[in-house]
Amino acid sequence: MSSTLVLLALLISLSIAVVFPELQFSRNSKVKISSEYEIMVNKQRKGFSVLGLLALVSFFIALQALSVPIFIFHLITDVIFALYAYLSFQVRSSAIQNANISIVNKFNNPEENNIELLKQAV
Repeated sequence: MSSTLVLLALLISLSIAVVFPELQFSRNSKVKISSEYEIMVNKQRKGFSVLGLLALVSFFIALQALSVPIFIFHLITDVIFALYAYLSFQVRSSAIQNANISIVNKFNNPEENNIELLKQAV
């Protein structure tokens, strides 16, 4: 019974760590990001689901069977999940920063400002 409670506690904490930042960004997002970004995020969500379910199942089986090799497999799966999550969030943040920079560049075109200054100088 206690292993089930540990599993549920880990599931809840993992969900909070992954879902809440994404919900916060989607609420505060004022930038319209391309469809390629949405496709990338959907693929990342599928990757999170597959790796997360694999980690949860291996953890549950290792606890129920008291199997060390399955628990080692679970630890390896956790490391892969953590690396995947870290890299995914880095890619997302760089895509968001690039979108923000492109929006700023649209509104602040320095070539047009230089032409206006030259026209005023003449």
